[in-house]
Amino acid sequence: MQWWFWSVGAVILLIGALGITRTIHLGRLPINLLDVAVIPLWVCLHMAMGMRFGVSWWAWFLMGWFIIGIGLSWRLTQKHWPFWVFWHKYWSWSGLFAAALLIIVTIIGFIYH
Repeated sequence: MQWWFWSVGAVILLIGALGITRTIHLGRLPINLLDVAVIPLWVCLHMAMGMRFGVSWWAWFLMGWFIIGIGLSWRLTQKHWPFWVFWHKYWSWSGLFAAALLIIVTIIGFIYH
């Protein structure tokens, strides 16, 4: 299997999630399909980076993102954001962060191919 199959799979996943914008309501929070794509995006990043470069730094990226999340949560909950609203937005931002990292890894992978 080629390393870029994971990037193509992530693009198909994102297009599918954005194309089918169904929203499920769990209590007060709406959950859309893009929220479900967060974990598969991190797995795709891990596999693509590991297969292309031989090492995957996804855990370090995720740890850095958690440190940024600590700062964001401290700042935004002081501005009277409800915790669950922050958590939902942070979860969605995590998927977007993984997608951005996957795009960067794919571009660098094709440059140094």
